[in-house]
Amino acid sequence: MSTKKVFAGGNNIALKIPKFKYEETVHFYKNVLKLPYLGFKDESHAFQFGPTTLWLDCMDNYSQHDVWLEIEADPLETAAEYFQKHHVDRRDEIEIHENSAGYWISDPCGTILRVNPKKNEN
Repeated sequence: MSTKKVFAGGNNIALKIPKFKYEETVHFYKNVLKLPYLGFKDESHAFQFGPTTLWLDCMDNYSQHDVWLEIEADPLETAAEYFQKHHVDRRDEIEIHENSAGYWISDPCGTILRVNPKKNEN
């Protein structure tokens, strides 16, 4: 990956929320912060968070919350080679996205990152 290539923050952040705190957390973002509500999509509540979509995912088997981030890379294959060179393992066992070009990695402390193709800015 050339030094000119940079990774960019993606359009999505996911909060993985334990089931016992889910409704309270949705209420907080919807009724306390009053973020623009985008609806219930793909089994998650979605909110506009600046230029980003914030997804609140209910997790049956979590005891504490987790934050997942999206980054964009172009091209994905070059990014994958770059990550491999820097000993960043793929984490595709995390979650399956059928018919998706992207893949999963994690930072050294375990934060999950979804690597997706850079979106066209037409």
